[in-house]
Amino acid sequence: MGFAYRSIVTEEPGETAILVDAGPPVPLTGPPVPPTGPPTRPATHRRRRGLGVRLGLGLAGVLTLVGGPGAMAVDRGWWPAHDSALTVHPSAAAKQPAGAGVVQAPAARAHSPHPGDPAVTRHAWARAQIQTVLDQQAKALLRGDQTGFLAPADPAASALLDTLRRRFTALRAMNIAGWTETLAADPSPVDGGWQASVKIGYCFGEPGCTPVAIPVPTRWAETGGPPRLVEFGASGGPDLGPRPWEVTELRVAIGSRVVVAAPPRYAGRVPALLEAAEEAAAVTDRYARWATPPGRYLVFLAGPDEWTSWYGVHQADWVAGYAMPITERDTEIVLNGQRVNGGEVVDTLRHEFTHVVALAGVTRDYSGQWWLVEGIAEYVRMVGRPLRDYELLNASRRYVRQGNPTDLASLAEPPADASTEDASARYGVAFLTVRRLAERFGEDKMLQFFEAVVRQGAPAADASTTIFGTDWAEIIHDCAAYVKRNLD
Repeated sequence: MGFAYRSIVTEEPGETAILVDAGPPVPLTGPPVPPTGPPTRPATHRRRRGLGVRLGLGLAGVLTLVGGPGAMAVDRGWWPAHDSALTVHPSAAAKQPAGAGVVQAPAARAHSPHPGDPAVTRHAWARAQIQTVLDQQAKALLRGDQTGFLAPADPAASALLDTLRRRFTALRAMNIAGWTETLAADPSPVDGGWQASVKIGYCFGEPGCTPVAIPVPTRWAETGGPPRLVEFGASGGPDLGPRPWEVTELRVAIGSRVVVAAPPRYAGRVPALLEAAEEAAAVTDRYARWATPPGRYLVFLAGPDEWTSWYGVHQADWVAGYAMPITERDTEIVLNGQRVNGGEVVDTLRHEFTHVVALAGVTRDYSGQWWLVEGIAEYVRMVGRPLRDYELLNASRRYVRQGNPTDLASLAEPPADASTEDASARYGVAFLTVRRLAERFGEDKMLQFFEAVVRQGAPAADASTTIFGTDWAEIIHDCAAYVKRNLD
């Protein structure tokens, strides 16, 4: 795994373009919107998906607003539900008096092996000591004990303490529901102590959620008692890091279906973003027919610094947003705060959330079915709305009038050097094709076809005969004619 889907803004007033940036198996896209600034033209990029969006919605309803200063593996070991379920407001934890609720590491007689002991003995001692401290730190986070979470750190390591406070506040605000810290291997000796890779397992939202695991580097000073933490790093690019909560102070709002977070500079946008995300989730949850929808969707709004660093992705300034799949079932969504400043964020998130639910659990390569993957996301974005409301119609219309084919045999993902006009048109044709399948055969059969072709890998011709009872060549011809009728 390890592919990102992103959105871009349009080059022309009143229109939006979609381009995709992704590695295998396939890029995904989002909905279009008018630009809010001068026209921009994308630079050369890899396969991209996208949609330009604007943010800026009404006040949120009921929410919790809190301020705060890669291929991934699934962690099978998880804290019991009674630990995960405990909820404490982060500000309350921060007010504890010094020493209150501290989980101290075992004091004493924690001496390292004697000089001359074999390395295996020394390493086993270090592993046991460090793992004990990590276990206590993880439990402190889950019960909302900031003092206990900071306890392993060297009191002289002020930068580390600041980092741990920021992470604690962000994680608690985001309703951390599962957290483990596990040594990935025996610690290695370094001057004055040890270095070790620690596997962090985390998930947000509901107790019992399945964790995502990321490795982070740590360093420990050897003392007369338990080792002291002196460095606690962040996940790196090969593991789709750093994650936002590792490196950024966040303002957070939690709804019934979504967690949204943003740096302090965008705190004023967080309530509106939550309202839009909750509205989008209410639609896309209905399409989670292949797996349970996520306990909560996770959406981040990035400032300029975060935009070029989160998840190890260096996105261009003109990209409006992307969805980052971090496991086969977990996708985290990032919007560009410099671009999203209007009212179409609901559409954007409808599209993005559709990818989350429609592709959950899929491990096969579905890149050959680009039109169906992107078409269904646009279909859900537009469900219940008239075709005249579709923002990419003009780009698609010009595409057809220029003599470009509209049949599926000729429709391909936009190439790396595609213009926004060309990319927008192709996404429009994909949307119209999927919409035609739903209109002609019914939404349920269209979704069955998606499952067979994208999720199961059946040839389209076989799935067409089985599900639609119609020859695939005839369906291709009919869909191409439908596209032309609506664009001429």
